[in-house]
Amino acid sequence: MTALAEIEAGLRALGYRPEALIREYSFADVLSAAGEEQHVALAAFTQVPESYRSAAFGVITGMHDVEAILRRRALGAPILLSIGDEDVGVWRVGAEGKPRLTERVPLDALAELFARNAGRWNPHAVHRAKSLGQSQAAYQLDFVDLGLMPAIEHEIEQKLDRLLTKVIARLLAGIDDPAREEAAFRTTFRLLAAKILIDRRHPDAASWADAPVREVLTGIEAYYHLDHLSRSAVGVVPIAAVEAAWSLLRSAINFRNISSDSLAFVYENTLVTTDTRKRFGTHSTPRQVAEYVVGQLDLGRFDLAGISIYEPFAGAGTFLVAALRHLRDQLPETLTGEERHAFLVSRISGAEIDSFACEVATLSLILADYPNANGWKIAPQNLFEDGALVAGAAGKRVILCNPPWDDFDGDDRKAYPDMAAKSFSKPMAVLRTLLDAKPEALGFVLPQGFLRQQQYADLRQLLAERYDRIELTALPDRIFQRAGFEAAVIIATGPRADIGDKDVPTRLRATVVADRDRAGFLANGKVTAERRRTKVVRSGELWIGALDELWEYLAGYPILGRVAEIHRGLQWFSQSAGSSARPRDGFVRGVFKPADSLLQFGITSTVYVDIRQEPAYRLGPLGRPWDKTKVLVNVARRSRGPWRLDGALDASGLVPSQAFFGIWSTSADLPPEAIEALINSPLASAFVLERASNQHLTNEIMKLLPLPKRGALGDVVAAVNRYREALTTAAAQALRTTDTDSWLERLLIEVDAQLLKAYDLPPRLERRLFEAFRGHEAERRVGHPFAGWLPENFTAYVPLHEFIGPLLRENLGPWALDAFTPAPDREVERLRLYVH
Repeated sequence: MTALAEIEAGLRALGYRPEALIREYSFADVLSAAGEEQHVALAAFTQVPESYRSAAFGVITGMHDVEAILRRRALGAPILLSIGDEDVGVWRVGAEGKPRLTERVPLDALAELFARNAGRWNPHAVHRAKSLGQSQAAYQLDFVDLGLMPAIEHEIEQKLDRLLTKVIARLLAGIDDPAREEAAFRTTFRLLAAKILIDRRHPDAASWADAPVREVLTGIEAYYHLDHLSRSAVGVVPIAAVEAAWSLLRSAINFRNISSDSLAFVYENTLVTTDTRKRFGTHSTPRQVAEYVVGQLDLGRFDLAGISIYEPFAGAGTFLVAALRHLRDQLPETLTGEERHAFLVSRISGAEIDSFACEVATLSLILADYPNANGWKIAPQNLFEDGALVAGAAGKRVILCNPPWDDFDGDDRKAYPDMAAKSFSKPMAVLRTLLDAKPEALGFVLPQGFLRQQQYADLRQLLAERYDRIELTALPDRIFQRAGFEAAVIIATGPRADIGDKDVPTRLRATVVADRDRAGFLANGKVTAERRRTKVVRSGELWIGALDELWEYLAGYPILGRVAEIHRGLQWFSQSAGSSARPRDGFVRGVFKPADSLLQFGITSTVYVDIRQEPAYRLGPLGRPWDKTKVLVNVARRSRGPWRLDGALDASGLVPSQAFFGIWSTSADLPPEAIEALINSPLASAFVLERASNQHLTNEIMKLLPLPKRGALGDVVAAVNRYREALTTAAAQALRTTDTDSWLERLLIEVDAQLLKAYDLPPRLERRLFEAFRGHEAERRVGHPFAGWLPENFTAYVPLHEFIGPLLRENLGPWALDAFTPAPDREVERLRLYVH
């Protein structure tokens, strides 16, 4: 028996099925720029159809060459075997660095190699590690690099996106016609599906490689039971354009090793463009969000015999494709492809109002379920109609949903009175309806305001009464195609038997994806922080903030709204006409955009703003006491990081636009300098960061800012004045030096120290506040560098005012050795003998 045959026999003994062991397997090296075709003598897959997702082993012949192994990395197998003259090399393959040769096994010891690793190398273990290891540590194996699949997936999506963009351009050929565009999408699906069947050497496609494109289209339509394009009511793409597109696609990289669900996701995301979404009303859940939600639900915990998965408002079916893959991974390996398909189509369904989106969802599921025929059920249905969503969700055990995010307008309220009566917000009305359906598990995407805003407290409380385990995830903007929206994800499992018992604790998990980790989340589901807590939920308080203990400590402190007035600036019917760079009649000095004029503790530039009544959108702001001393603060966040607020004291009578708050003290105990110090402090930015659910702050949130209990804030005012004078002095210097910058930084730290001292925070909570800004210190918008408050290696819990004060400086160094001299060696030895 040859070494290759012995390896194949060893893999069969581990449980790899004959159809999952493929000799002379070819695939595209998607990790290279050109996507060259590579080969292995034998490839072993955990299940069929084969792809990089299910690849477990690859075997090459020849020398134990690390470069040859590296070129096969795109196979996706965590282990490659190289057959030499006298032994077999076992290589561990990862996303980064060179493959590692872990051992060399003599040819006569191959049977022992497979027997020794049977528990880790069997198809079930490898498949679990590759498919579930990203989210569930229990399934991870040390030889499976969890970064390899995301790396391959990313390159595939990039290459396919560019390819399909070119294909659709060939089909459209400069003609802007909605009917032609829909037909082009349908044609692209047919060509894409045909390319997959050809590259995977499906017997039904054996004659297509060299056949005319009309014959290819006829063949794929017959295979998947699709309507013939020539009979389509939406228009037909000219055959010459189809031939050009097919020629481009056929000459592209080999699709054999590409995962079908990756093709489905790329098809949906590439072809359904932003313009098309607007034109046809389709909407989309980002693929990574769908993978994250379905992965966290862990479909393996459910009884598969009775499982049913439903996606209302399915759009192009991203959730359904993710659910298909995860559910398919849970099915017994003994099932045939036809049995898997029959099970999946009977368990996965959806609904969507737009017929074109329904077709995209159906075609995506077909691609993800290669090579099985159609049978998917995506109902073209308006779920806002009375009773429609209730009927669709009835009896479904798992519901996945990303509903429309807008509010009901006047026409909607007339058309859908039952749904509109539940909430002014469409996603909240949908959520309430689905909670009443009582599914066993719920994955739901909605605006981030749900996490904290008081108007949704009752709905959050209802969620806690329905489910035992609730995970809430906060996502930054730019996760979705609409870049300005921060989203939240609800994952609820463990339905309660006794809904009326409100004193039962709920297991909560709060997960955060910070903006700095957005790319990591989109690549492999990486999150920034995770916090867990079990408690009896009251008043809908589900979210676990990083600084909850700090805010609980400050709960009894006075708040800004009791001793200050807070108002927005001027707004005009024509906002762009509200300012002028030069003096004009009816205009006075003011500030228009925070980005152009505002730093912490300083106004950098001014313009002239219109204070006439005629152009004013609202007259109220014109009557505010803008001529009085106030603190001007930005309304929209200044960054995606934790530094959200900038404030500057103004005693010159500047009039701001609506992009600013004006804050006036109404108490002699609260000097405006203290307000300025508070607004620019890490405490204020952290406070609004955890409460503002979108890019804009509100007066009500600002009013809730906690104030120090101490009435005397003289030290704070003095520190602010010293810092302001230093800023003035530095601004007058012709040449700024590093010494000047260090001087300004020390004075700014003193302002923070004196303010926090007035709160009398426990040092542990003060340190936790600083840690919330770790890595973002330099983002503070001041006129000089800022590196933070404490050295990174300083671990003692010492208040900031003591750290910068004289007491700590005087006691630094080896003073203990001076106060306590070491014992003589003779006494040390006697003590050692006594102790032992």
